[in-house]
Amino acid sequence: MTAAQADPATLTRVGEDMEDADWGRMNRRLVFLDNDLERDFRAAERNRNLGQARFVLWLALAVELGFAAIDPWTLPADGMTYVLWRTIVLTLALAIFLGLTYAPFFRTRWPLLMLLAVHALTLSGALTNVMVDVPVQYLSGFMLLVLASYLVVPLIFQYCIGTVTTASLVYVIFTAFSNLADGQTMGMLVAQLIAANVVGIAALHRSERIRRMDHLNARRLDEQRARYHDLLTSILPAAVAERLQRGETVVDDHADVTVLFADIVGFTALAARCRPDQTLDLLNRLFAAFDDLTAQHGLEKIKTIGDCYMVAGGVAGSGGADAPAMANLALAMQETAAGIKDPDGQPVRIRIGIHVGGLTAGVIGRRRFMYDLWGDTVNIASRMQTLGEPDRIQVSDDLRQRLDSSYRLDPRGEIEVKGKGDMSTWYLLGRDVGINGQREA
Repeated sequence: MTAAQADPATLTRVGEDMEDADWGRMNRRLVFLDNDLERDFRAAERNRNLGQARFVLWLALAVELGFAAIDPWTLPADGMTYVLWRTIVLTLALAIFLGLTYAPFFRTRWPLLMLLAVHALTLSGALTNVMVDVPVQYLSGFMLLVLASYLVVPLIFQYCIGTVTTASLVYVIFTAFSNLADGQTMGMLVAQLIAANVVGIAALHRSERIRRMDHLNARRLDEQRARYHDLLTSILPAAVAERLQRGETVVDDHADVTVLFADIVGFTALAARCRPDQTLDLLNRLFAAFDDLTAQHGLEKIKTIGDCYMVAGGVAGSGGADAPAMANLALAMQETAAGIKDPDGQPVRIRIGIHVGGLTAGVIGRRRFMYDLWGDTVNIASRMQTLGEPDRIQVSDDLRQRLDSSYRLDPRGEIEVKGKGDMSTWYLLGRDVGINGQREA
């Protein structure tokens, strides 16, 4: 984007999400009503919680092996065979889940591994209750898994509730078929599980709501920065805007810059006899077309002063004087202006001047930034325009020397330039050979 392109549509699009009434709102299930925002949050959660998922699997392995080590002191001897196989299978399963988190396919699909790990631990405990004559106190150990799933396992609210409530139901069903499944025991177990789920859901709801609000605020901040960046690049060259955002003082000396000035012939008289809205409409139509042409030719619009339009090539990191590009732009501007009607119904007539040389460029101002150029090159380019003739493109001899033989130029001779004396100037007429091999006027 060049400094000329102040695109209101771009700025409007940047802020559309924040202006949407539903943007940022959540339903009772902690889901953003805006689908794009919800997808963005879930993707961010998957990216930033991969390390947490691995930590949970390491923790599950440590806890499983720790309980397996003390089971011989708490469980009957006839159940040790089952405990051994349970430990081997469960440890292998958790190790596989942990290894899969390093596979590219599961880097963003690790929530599935978390779900499988929770259910693997659930089945392990439930089958132990059925297969081994465990003490009654052993049953409440499942509460650790329930609370850990809500507080440590990095699943989002919806998935975590579904996973843990399903696991709790599976655990109750299996335990009901154990030797310990009398009414009093099952009643106490169900009450404890309900209490553990309620506490876990409340804690998870609060923590995830905070995370979602943090994500929402980060998105708002990013969009405000994007809006600021787009606004800045609409009034400054992109490279200059980047430097300004980094806190740099932007001032540069350039040895070879091409500068163009164009103004409307007879604009003062036209503005005097036309309504203000007609004058504004003319300038908007003409300068909007010039903005597009400037961007197409890879040049930078510097500013407009009344009916005067200023363009530069070779500044803001573009490199080179861009003399051919500027000549092509001038010819395109001349053709475009002829196709635009003024309030009197007549084609717009413009006068263009171009010069090339060294100058200084920088950002002026603190409250209202302006990227500007100053030096003899700017003054001479301005004189090329003011001393030129209507419907003509007057260029300095320095610029002529940078154009190849495909450009047709007509010598005007020497003219007196204020502060510089007599200077040789030329009129740029067109190009002899176009892109398609046809003559261009």
